[in-house]
Amino acid sequence: MDPHSIERKLAAILSADVKGYSRLMGADEVATLRTLTTYRKVMDTLIEQHHGRVVGSAGDSVLAEFASVVDAVQCAVVIQTTLKAENTNLPPDRRMESSLIAACDRILRAVICRLREVKKEDCMRYDLLVKNGRIYDGSGTESYAGNIAVSGGRIVAVGEVSSDAREVINADSLAVAPGFVDVHTHYDAQVFWDPLLTSSCWHGVTTLVMGNCGLAFAPCKPEHRDPLMHIFSRVEGLNMETLEKGVPWTWTTFPEYLDAVERMNPALNLVALMGHSPIRLYVMGKDAVERHATHTEVEQMKELVRQGMRAGAAGLSVSRSPVQVGDHGEPMPGKVAEDEELFEVCKAVGEFGRGFFEFNPRVLIYEKDKSERERDFELLKAIAKETRLPTTWIGLIHQWDQPALWSELMEKLDGAFREGLPIYPQASCRPIMFRFSLKNIATIFDDMPNWKKVHFLTVEERKQKFRDPEVRKGLRYDLVEDPVPRAFSKRWDLMYVNEVKLEKNKPLKGKSVAEIARVQGKDVFDIFMDLSLEEDLDTQFLTPLANADEEAVSKIINYPYSLVSLSDGGAHVQYICDTGYPSHLLGHWVRENKAMSLEKAIKVLAAYPAATLGLKDRGMIRPGMAADLVIFDPDTIRPLEPYTVNDLPGDGPRLFQKCEGMHYTIVNGQVLTKDGEHTGAYPGQLLRGNSGM
Repeated sequence: MDPHSIERKLAAILSADVKGYSRLMGADEVATLRTLTTYRKVMDTLIEQHHGRVVGSAGDSVLAEFASVVDAVQCAVVIQTTLKAENTNLPPDRRMESSLIAACDRILRAVICRLREVKKEDCMRYDLLVKNGRIYDGSGTESYAGNIAVSGGRIVAVGEVSSDAREVINADSLAVAPGFVDVHTHYDAQVFWDPLLTSSCWHGVTTLVMGNCGLAFAPCKPEHRDPLMHIFSRVEGLNMETLEKGVPWTWTTFPEYLDAVERMNPALNLVALMGHSPIRLYVMGKDAVERHATHTEVEQMKELVRQGMRAGAAGLSVSRSPVQVGDHGEPMPGKVAEDEELFEVCKAVGEFGRGFFEFNPRVLIYEKDKSERERDFELLKAIAKETRLPTTWIGLIHQWDQPALWSELMEKLDGAFREGLPIYPQASCRPIMFRFSLKNIATIFDDMPNWKKVHFLTVEERKQKFRDPEVRKGLRYDLVEDPVPRAFSKRWDLMYVNEVKLEKNKPLKGKSVAEIARVQGKDVFDIFMDLSLEEDLDTQFLTPLANADEEAVSKIINYPYSLVSLSDGGAHVQYICDTGYPSHLLGHWVRENKAMSLEKAIKVLAAYPAATLGLKDRGMIRPGMAADLVIFDPDTIRPLEPYTVNDLPGDGPRLFQKCEGMHYTIVNGQVLTKDGEHTGAYPGQLLRGNSGM
């Protein structure tokens, strides 16, 4: 196409452009803009003709010449002269073409700004303006009053911002902070029936990590779908009907799974870890829970890890927890693996020089002696040393049967950090309250030898065993007499009756089993079992699995390397609801107990986990960062009491929890929730590791 044809083609567009500028400026300026606009359109068309190929960028160097309007007009004359000399013939390397395009673009903006005598930043109309808020930017430094402007999903200005916006939020008397990052969830299945990702979305979480504890839903061959769902059902507390009806299984590989998640348009940003257990199952089939892997099988696992990392996985998770067992009591595939296998598979992640690991070792619960704990900790150190990547693990919590363990682990961590090893404990800021009945025991007694024998029976068979004196003798030993530390603390003064079925038992609600036993003059075990049998195993009990000692928890959350999270969102949905940990930290620990400043709490909830996991544009309020923001009232924020809803696929029950005092949650520049209600937006993204997350 010759230059005359280009000019004719652009004539109508140019006239419209000039009319637009004429309303803004005087006649003389219009003449200047006509020249600039003409040649920008010409160059745009040339670029389009040549398949959009532009090499290099001269924008920054050209911008230095734009000190005044005169300079800008002079540059326009140069461009005009150059175009005539070249007769629109492109140079072979197109470097001149790139320079001209960049120059035209920069000149146009500079001229408009100079003629209007305003700052360059004020030439735009923002998508969103949050004004009059108290900004807690995530750095931990003192908060300040200011405004935040957002365009294109990014923060573009902070502080004194004086321009209009399509949407304005008045945050007067409210705190404005970066969105919170939850490093431990299990929304791998729930995202397919609840892309809003409740209840995390109600508590200021804008980015979350799923695929923890060695579990994920890919890779998975069709013949392994049922076994994998059974493992997930048992370990993470979702019933099989929910998984069978809710998981679409449109994938086999991990890359295909990521694509399926992305198609759901989730409300929050998702970071996906690969799980070691499904990888082992994919390679070894049923042998994954029975034997060690061969060298060839380990190499196949490593190649699956590489495939996932290339597609955007954030890293790998592994579990050796003795309380995580399959539907028939079989161990998790990862628990069967040798140290060498885990080390080699983690090395495959390290090849990419990015990502992180999540490890559920035999640290908090051990079956024989402390040697298993020591061995797993040494493996963590070896992985961190080899890969130089952050390794997170579960976790730093207080347990009544091992009340000094958290302090001992801190000493080990201090030693690891002195060696330069990035090993970060995950921690919870709240009591981990577990609800259960003997009809659905879940995982609370899974590490107890005698209880394992009855877990996997039918309800009727289980009731018969519960009445058998010989069986009860063994069950009582596990719950009352066994000196080995287990998941259940044996603190019957902390085992409460939460819900009863029979009217005559309503006075027992809220009382501990120990208190009831003392009043009735009976053994705690007999009260526990007989009350359950009387109510057809429907009696619901409530007990803290961990973190019931507030003094210990205060020290844990203030430990400089702790990643405060452990919400387990998407898992144990009938028994645990800890997705409200951010609002609990802000209400209970900051406002009520003064355990840390609000500035530090925001750093703990947002900037620290984002930086640790390599989320480069999250966790801080800075120009250029993703516009993930929360706006809340520091004087009222708190989690509300969880309640049961029946909205799972198959109408299954789960605990649901909202928040008081959270006014807005903003994800990638769009308002997701307002005063506790969903706006209808789904602005989240799958943050792929291969795109820098």
